[in-house]
Amino acid sequence: MDTGKEGLFGGLPEVLFGLMIAKLLGSLGAGGAEAAAAGQVLVSLAKAEHAAAVSTKARLIDVIVKTVEINAGFEIVKNAGSAGLPAAYAALKVKLDELAALYA
Repeated sequence: MDTGKEGLFGGLPEVLFGLMIAKLLGSLGAGGAEAAAAGQVLVSLAKAEHAAAVSTKARLIDVIVKTVEINAGFEIVKNAGSAGLPAAYAALKVKLDELAALYA
């Protein structure tokens, strides 16, 4: 039996989830626009994970495609400079909101 996060209820892969949390926490400490954008992404991440935990409606292929898009968006976040982080976070938030909507 898989006892990892995704084995218990779905959502993003545990490794991606952990990396995103670490990056978001770092950005929250930066203050300003970066912190505000990171906070919005953190809320969207929590909503997406909660939606995954309580729903059985999403088609697996749709979730996989959206997860790949989120992973690509997170790569952009990781490579964005300080000035580009708010925009990169905004794009990532949209993808997380789309993932949450799949479970609705």
